[in-house]
Amino acid sequence: MTAISLSPVFCAANGIVINSSDDKNISLGMLHPEDTVLQARIKKEYPQYQCGFTAITTEEFNIKLSRLYGEENPGGTPAAANEDRRASAIDKIAKDAPAVNTLNGIFLEALAKNASDIHIEAEKENAQIRFRIDGMLVFIRTITQERALEVSARLKYLARLNTIENRRPQDGHLALQTSDYSLDARISIIPAIWGESIVLRLLNRSDVPLSVEALGFSAGHQEHIKTILSMTSGLILVTGPTGSGKTTTLAAVLKELHTSAIKIISIEDPVEYRIDGITQIQVNEELSLTFDAALRRIFRQDPDIIMVGEIRDIETAELAIRAAMTGHLVFATLHTNNASESVFRLHNMGLPFYEIAAVLKAVIAQRLIRKRCTACNAAGCPACVGTGYSGRTVIAEILLITTTLADSISRGILAEDMRHTLAQSGHRTLYDDAEEKVSRGITTGKEVQRELGAPQ
Repeated sequence: MTAISLSPVFCAANGIVINSSDDKNISLGMLHPEDTVLQARIKKEYPQYQCGFTAITTEEFNIKLSRLYGEENPGGTPAAANEDRRASAIDKIAKDAPAVNTLNGIFLEALAKNASDIHIEAEKENAQIRFRIDGMLVFIRTITQERALEVSARLKYLARLNTIENRRPQDGHLALQTSDYSLDARISIIPAIWGESIVLRLLNRSDVPLSVEALGFSAGHQEHIKTILSMTSGLILVTGPTGSGKTTTLAAVLKELHTSAIKIISIEDPVEYRIDGITQIQVNEELSLTFDAALRRIFRQDPDIIMVGEIRDIETAELAIRAAMTGHLVFATLHTNNASESVFRLHNMGLPFYEIAAVLKAVIAQRLIRKRCTACNAAGCPACVGTGYSGRTVIAEILLITTTLADSISRGILAEDMRHTLAQSGHRTLYDDAEEKVSRGITTGKEVQRELGAPQ
């Protein structure tokens, strides 16, 4: 008896995949097991088999479908068997090109595993595919060099890049909308010794929580954030290294602040979350639309609240200070390791201490750490791809600038004196917040040390 297979296109369109099969039985997983019409259609097409149907979750379906899309031979059977296999009406759908199948499979699996980035990296003989899941790179599988070149060409075409250029770096953006998934990605391609290194940053993920409560801030920190949300002017900084969740926190805060009575304008690079009711500006350096150039223009747009994606230079810093001094509430990000360091980073950029003291109202310093996998209690299982962790939560340090502290900053307080003053006042550090999450079983001491290092 010949082997049975269903095309990826048919499976995707009908929400059904083959779990297993032998000479007599077929086990099929269905997204909608109540679809008796589809069941009858399958049974009629394969009367020689005993067909069994079970419910399957969307995540399980996407992973199985991604593997089916990603197979070198989409039918899932040897080539000879495919040639001999009778052409059934159920499978008479034109096959997509292999590169399209492979790329669809990669995207589906990345979405199913909640990956933030896709890495396709050429090696000496093959190309490896890795996903960044919860901040860590996880090996997925390898594909041939030939298939990797086809996938690269397909990605370049979708991103409107030069499809025949493979000697120079290229950056772009692609947006895909199919019946199976919606995807918005930023693409970076760099030539390496064995071929190309391709990284796709997946943006606008609908499963990312956009509320302060859902991000994982502690109860005490949520109270501090409520205080920040009640402010009407001044500068609020959200700090941390790349990948620490700063943009997500700001998006959640802006969404919370939005009302029909308030005009909010953001300047971002890139715009990762599209928020209804907020005017969002995408930085474009090729068109000279930089952070400082956009910030100069938006004063004429009569904003109440301004968000600056990142303070990178003195020009942007000065404009943010000016906006805060003229009665606007300004949110911005900065790359610093903790809250108090932000004061001295602004000063090192060229801002005088008295200006910083006049407008800085609060600093949220944060990191993202992985949470224990509840299915295996950090032992490692298929649900967490063997890592022991599933999902991430925020650990934070929130510094509210009091009148006393502002006076000290204005006088040019030393970094060591500021740390000492905060410690005496009972200020909670990133380590304090992390230890609380360890004690509650949310994460592990090993994970905290990986992210923060040893306490200093």
